[in-house]
Amino acid sequence: MQDNVERDAAAEQGASGAIRHGIFEVGHAPSELVPAADGPAPIEGRLRKAPLRVPDNYEECSGFTLFGRRIRTLLYSTDVAAIRNSNADAIFAVYPFTAQPAITQALLTVAEAPLFVGVGGGTTTGRRAAELAAVSEMQGAAGVVLNSPATPEMVAQVASTVDIPVIATITRFDNEAAEKIQSGARVINVAAGRQTPEVIAELRAAFPALPIIATGGRDDETAAATIAAGANALIWAPPSVVELQRDMMVRYREKAEAAAEAAGEEPPVATVVPDITDITDMPVADVPTGVVESVSPEVEKTEQIGEEDFVSPFRGRLPILPLFGRKRG
Repeated sequence: MQDNVERDAAAEQGASGAIRHGIFEVGHAPSELVPAADGPAPIEGRLRKAPLRVPDNYEECSGFTLFGRRIRTLLYSTDVAAIRNSNADAIFAVYPFTAQPAITQALLTVAEAPLFVGVGGGTTTGRRAAELAAVSEMQGAAGVVLNSPATPEMVAQVASTVDIPVIATITRFDNEAAEKIQSGARVINVAAGRQTPEVIAELRAAFPALPIIATGGRDDETAAATIAAGANALIWAPPSVVELQRDMMVRYREKAEAAAEAAGEEPPVATVVPDITDITDMPVADVPTGVVESVSPEVEKTEQIGEEDFVSPFRGRLPILPLFGRKRG
């Protein structure tokens, strides 16, 4: 009986060494590659994927929890196409213009991840920034961002208005930065340029449990230094859509040229368009000779109607308009 059970298990396991129950493999041979190192195979559509993937080393961040969701990476963009096609954990939508609810609504329409939206701090201050934060919360934003010029009083005003976290931006760690945290800033965005790791280290030493985010820099070494300094999540600025489109067209052209070369086709001969100095900015139409009758400038000038040739249909008399509301005497 035991021999039969072992034979059945061996037959079910098959040559690949994977035990199959249903349609999923629950075991693998030592030499077989698993679909994913940390779990099941990733699920993506046949056409729809996430072409904008954050750098792999960004996943080394410890992250912070926002409404039960773990945030390790943030996409710094307001481009709806980039936002829709990114695998970042959240969206960092800050732009150098006055905050407008219409822009927030457009970004929320396409975003599938929590959206942190800027509401002021520099040009927009005081009550208006607090009202914009309230509107953003009602629209569905996951958090609001205040720029570095925002005062601790402004942070307190916004924090007392909304129930979503307020992210305060700082450029250095000083007494004002500490006052912003004490005034209600739940997350700190460090934007100190090359001194970002140093500022993060000072901030982490003073506030061990404070969520800190910062940009990952231009290379992996900068991102690693920022993470080592104590950043919980990194902000990634993706390439622009123009750059992505240009790279895609380069690939398409190279593919077309390779296919034509493999088929033995000769390169096309470029059509030479004669130079027309009079209308250099106008497109030249490929019209056969004789289809369009050209008129010389002299004839065209003589055929134009002048003021002396114009005859009024009223022959010098204006029409008599009816008088409304008045009786004739």
